[in-house]
Amino acid sequence: MAKIEDNIVPVKVAYLAEYLSNKKHISLREALLYIYFNPMYEDLYDERAKWWYLDTESLYFEFEKRRKEAVKPLDFRIFEFFVYCLERYAAWKGISSLQTMALFNEKRVDDFILDSYDLLHTQDISFILEDIERFIKKRR
Repeated sequence: MAKIEDNIVPVKVAYLAEYLSNKKHISLREALLYIYFNPMYEDLYDERAKWWYLDTESLYFEFEKRRKEAVKPLDFRIFEFFVYCLERYAAWKGISSLQTMALFNEKRVDDFILDSYDLLHTQDISFILEDIERFIKKRR
């Protein structure tokens, strides 16, 4: 049996995407990416919090608040290494960088790479890619 949030959240996401698109002057697709990659998205399905009761503008402000809280200062060298790993993994698997970014986000590979930077950046790329692959398989 479907829960109420299973029916309401998709509608809320559509309205929020439209609101974001207009507010930030971005495409609807970019707005969806903003929503799906935001830490707040998963909380929309929390039946105890009932975030789906908020109007679109209030929901937008909660998404913005969470996005700002989630942003950690990052050394550019570490960021550069992360992008390098992402691009090499995409080429290794024969998938797009966007698909790889979605996979990394879903499996929290970004946290793994950033947290393991000190060790990983000293390794050969084949070791790094295999390590990322092992991490992803453990997360399935």
